[in-house]
Amino acid sequence: MRSGLFRAYVVRFTLLWIAAKAANSFYARLLLLPPFGFRPWSEIVICVIELAVLTLFIRQANEDILLGNLGLRLGIALLPFVPLHFLLSGVLALIA
Repeated sequence: MRSGLFRAYVVRFTLLWIAAKAANSFYARLLLLPPFGFRPWSEIVICVIELAVLTLFIRQANEDILLGNLGLRLGIALLPFVPLHFLLSGVLALIA
């Protein structure tokens, strides 16, 4: 978790989270819902999409081979981002 590779994943994931949250808030406004509200099913779908896109970025750069050399599977490397997504979304819902 202290490696440069993991820090790069955190930055990428945070940017993906911001983009996904912006899209979700736009869609919520269309449905006349609070834009930054916490809707569990919506958050689950967004989290899956973020992880899928991050997986594509990792595989495109062949970083999954680096993870394999470190003895990590891709799924294990992405696991910390699930609670991070819900933590960021929960904090934003409380603030907004």
